[in-house]
Amino acid sequence: MNKVGIITILNVNNYGAELQAFALQHAINKLGFDAEILNYAYYKTTVHKKSKRSQPIIKQTYKSQLKEFLFPYIENFKALPYWFKKKKRDRKFQEFHNKNTRISEVIRSIDELYRKKFNYDIYMVGSDQVWNPNSNTNIEPYFLLFAPPKAKKVSYASSFGVDSIKKKYHPIFKKFIDNLDEIAVREVSGVRIIKQICNRKIDWVLDPTFLLKKSEWSELSEKHNLKEKYLLIYVLTDSEYITNLAKKIAKEKGLNIVRLCKNASKVDKESDVINIIDAGPSEFLGWFHEASFVITTSFHGLCFSLNFNLPFYVVLKKEKQNNSRQTNLLEYLDIPDRYIYTDSTMPEIDTWEMDYKKVNLKIDYKREMSFKFLVKSLN
Repeated sequence: MNKVGIITILNVNNYGAELQAFALQHAINKLGFDAEILNYAYYKTTVHKKSKRSQPIIKQTYKSQLKEFLFPYIENFKALPYWFKKKKRDRKFQEFHNKNTRISEVIRSIDELYRKKFNYDIYMVGSDQVWNPNSNTNIEPYFLLFAPPKAKKVSYASSFGVDSIKKKYHPIFKKFIDNLDEIAVREVSGVRIIKQICNRKIDWVLDPTFLLKKSEWSELSEKHNLKEKYLLIYVLTDSEYITNLAKKIAKEKGLNIVRLCKNASKVDKESDVINIIDAGPSEFLGWFHEASFVITTSFHGLCFSLNFNLPFYVVLKKEKQNNSRQTNLLEYLDIPDRYIYTDSTMPEIDTWEMDYKKVNLKIDYKREMSFKFLVKSLN
């Protein structure tokens, strides 16, 4: 049985990142391989000045480096009133990994990653924004340059997280991309970026969370105790527009409003909103599974709304550089009306519901194509 080593974004206390990592490993194992996720703990950490390897592609300003350094401390300070719930949440994330995911021992630095002697037959970089040039660390490992030269190297649903790459960075990206044997990206914009850089043959595939069907995610979900029907808010970037839209839909449909908090430091101050602070990945799935409507800004919030066939809106800010993550998928599914911008008029009541017949056919077709890529690239 061929062994597959996967490097992706992991252990960042983010629902989407954890569930996409699990989904990719699970799908590969279902195909008859032995997959393990590399527990590379260096993503989004402060640059180690002593290591030349750790320098980011785009040099960060002092201000952005300071912000990156202070961010976890600020978040922990904000979370102090919810300290026990935060600890409970952290424990649930770890329990999910222990139960569902096979992970290597922790690798704490990029130099340690290069020193390691792995015994995988195939190396794979997984999904999420692994190729984002604005990361304050070196993204070189996510192009598998640490893998043995003769080993097969595959990208599945990797994302640049941006809509374009400045030309002056094309040479270094070309060097990285040329190291890969098989390449599949998560967004159409990623196909365009790679063709501009090196004109390689590229596949466009679905995020790993679509490799599991609704029934499989349902088995992993944990039910909650709320008896009443509810509208679910899951946002990473807040806005007044989201609050107003949620209240309008909830009032008209007679729903409670539940906010699934992205972390323990960000809660809704509205008295009529139920804040869920300490949910683990399985409970996250449960809240989506039972929702009557979803409002989200998150890419994976969109993915699970689609997976569970829920009516939803994705609310975007026009100035954001990574909206293509959501818009590419919704345009492929022929439902571009499901993303709206914060300066838009509120959608009319007769547009709220969704017919999933054609949407599911398109997802099923693209899921089949995504599995075909995996089979082709792993054999």
